Amino acid sequence: MRLGWLSTSRILTTFLWATAIGLLPSPASAQANAPARVKSAMSMLDPVGSFAPMLAKVIPAVVTILVTGETLVPGELSPRGADGKPGVLAPPRKEPFRAGGSGVIVDPARGHIVTNNHVIANATRIEVSLSDGRRMTAKLVGRDPGTDVAVIEVAERNLPGIPVGNSDNMRVGDVVLAVGNPFGLEGTATLGIVSALMRTEVGHEAFEDFMQIDAAINPGNSGGALVNVRGELVGINTAGPSEAGRATGIGFAIPINMARAIKGELITHGKMRRGSPGLIVEDLTYELMGALKTRVARGAHIVEVISGSPAAAAGIKAGGIVTSVAGKPVRGAAEFNTRFLTVPAGSALKVDIHSGDTVRQYTLVASQIVLKPVERTLPQDFGSIAGAIVGDVMLGNPLYGELRGAQVLSVSSGSPAYATGLVPGDVIVEVDGAAVRGADDLFRRANRASMQYRVGIVRSGVPAWIRVMR
Repeated sequence: MRLGWLSTSRILTTFLWATAIGLLPSPASAQANAPARVKSAMSMLDPVGSFAPMLAKVIPAVVTILVTGETLVPGELSPRGADGKPGVLAPPRKEPFRAGGSGVIVDPARGHIVTNNHVIANATRIEVSLSDGRRMTAKLVGRDPGTDVAVIEVAERNLPGIPVGNSDNMRVGDVVLAVGNPFGLEGTATLGIVSALMRTEVGHEAFEDFMQIDAAINPGNSGGALVNVRGELVGINTAGPSEAGRATGIGFAIPINMARAIKGELITHGKMRRGSPGLIVEDLTYELMGALKTRVARGAHIVEVISGSPAAAAGIKAGGIVTSVAGKPVRGAAEFNTRFLTVPAGSALKVDIHSGDTVRQYTLVASQIVLKPVERTLPQDFGSIAGAIVGDVMLGNPLYGELRGAQVLSVSSGSPAYATGLVPGDVIVEVDGAAVRGADDLFRRANRASMQYRVGIVRSGVPAWIRVMR
């Protein structure tokens, strides 16, 4: 139930009155009797229980980012002609736009600011506005669409900074504050807790390991700071719920440890160099557990070991179940891939693999091997939509490219998909404006759409859109 202002005011008055007459402990006595960790948190508050002193240090390090750019608007794909030939692609056009977001000054000495990739994507000009009124032009240092992290740089060096914390120490229930510029309202802070950790299938980015929070994340908050009660940066705010308007109290932030690893690569190389241990995995389903006769309930089942890879050199065989990478649990294929694909190539990670009744730990390096296109499609990766058989993108190695979506494998003659002009090789990237990461994502979004919906595709590198009837 949402409390009105009057109800909230009465609760606060009652709390202060009860404290005054001794029914509740005073802040000072509560702090004296609190555990050490709680004392540390309470010490960040001023005598009347405010985060103001901490936020006074944090807010200056959070900037407003203003972007001017051009986006490519896809042309429409005409329906298939009477002769059965595919439709004609109308040429895409460039359309100017202005947008904004937030950023965090992470290195005042070098003028480096971390933000989200989607904040600065397609930018032709980037401007940064500080809380003290200064405004300056920024240049792009590097960006990583896979994790939605980007680094920009300003020439000014007299900048405020922010202490960086350790996101690996965050727990469900820890108090956090999101600081940013939602709707252009500079220096906005919202309060919440960590609701969950290691969210990997949110549907926002390719490689996810989000911290879920209930502090409000609104348009313009993207790229802003998530801080703990000590004012330490523990995350980069990135998104609200993927289905806008269908949920409240759900936001996501990139853990700062992951963002720092990406940042280092972007500054040094201008891009994120990813590697793979050479394992192709799938989710461990209930049916698969029965077939393997294993008691392991969660993990990533090894389908294939790539020849010449670190995994092959270590003697790992197909059939095992990965349950942990770098000390973090692996609950499925998405988490396994995220563990390796969010660290720089060359990183060595410890991997726990169950095989039969034995568990063995390996140290595997994320190497920049080139994986060949996967010729087969696993059963859970394909299906039919409007008469088209689709599967996850298999254009070369999907781990390294930016293109994500559902690839059309075949089209039934006379089907709605055939009539619209879809052909094998087309990659479906969105449904009614919502991004599609893979086949499962496509099926879910199409099932929620109306009888006629708009589908964005990429054909031979050219974006286009079509209308599909159920």
